[in-house]
Amino acid sequence: MNDPTKLAKLAADYAAQNSLVLVPAIPETGIGPEVYLDPDTLELPAFLSLARKIGGCILYLRSEPFDPYADEDDIHELPTHLAQHVGQVGQVSVAFMANGLVHFWQQSAAWYLDWQRVLKESSGHHGLTIRDEDDQLSVEERERSEAELIDRLLADPEFRAARASARQRIARLSVPPDAQEWSFWDAIRTACERADALAKVQYIQLGQQLDGLAAELLADPEYRVTSSPAARKQLVDRFLISRADGFSGPSYVRDELYARVQQLRKSSTAGVGVAGSEIPFRKEREG
Repeated sequence: MNDPTKLAKLAADYAAQNSLVLVPAIPETGIGPEVYLDPDTLELPAFLSLARKIGGCILYLRSEPFDPYADEDDIHELPTHLAQHVGQVGQVSVAFMANGLVHFWQQSAAWYLDWQRVLKESSGHHGLTIRDEDDQLSVEERERSEAELIDRLLADPEFRAARASARQRIARLSVPPDAQEWSFWDAIRTACERADALAKVQYIQLGQQLDGLAAELLADPEYRVTSSPAARKQLVDRFLISRADGFSGPSYVRDELYARVQQLRKSSTAGVGVAGSEIPFRKEREG
């Protein structure tokens, strides 16, 4: 779940259910020791559990509706894909204090990250007047630019190996700094959709080879000398990415392969074989 509105409600409900004082604000940053935990490192339920265990009785929460006109009276026009989100929550921030450190967690909608980039690129100008400069490009030029961005993203190892939830953030960093970012919105979305589709094909095939892959992993020297489950799962992740043309996949495929390696390890010690089977590829997207 990466919907800021639902995440904000989850945090508020958790605070109420666990007798935490909810403060509708976030501590200032840059004034002392801080810890940032992003959603790929720790999901919100785990962050909230950590706050309850070590953070005392106070939870900080900020989630505000998107209002681009609140501070900029002379905004004349918004790109269509941003204007349709006015009034929606685009970002949720959660924090707690523990041992003299402020622990931060934040999730932003893809469109809100786009808005932040627009603001950053427009800083230094008088007001913020957003014009549709795509009209200055011919249809052929725009299509060529978008196709080049899609190809560049799909060839980027970091983009391919990223979780679906992180690909849009990585894609935005690939947009030329002098470009109007909203002109590349469709290209970024298309690249992410194609990456998802290509990854799905790869992991359908890998899902039919889990027993053989488990035997490969069990024979890997690095895996054999790695003892902690967390480190072994990271090895399984890297192993699958190397077999999936560089694409990351659903966590349940990794977990199933890890379980089969462990089962094979035990059964090989006991001299018992493992029955072969495959797993279906789920329809829902990982994120």
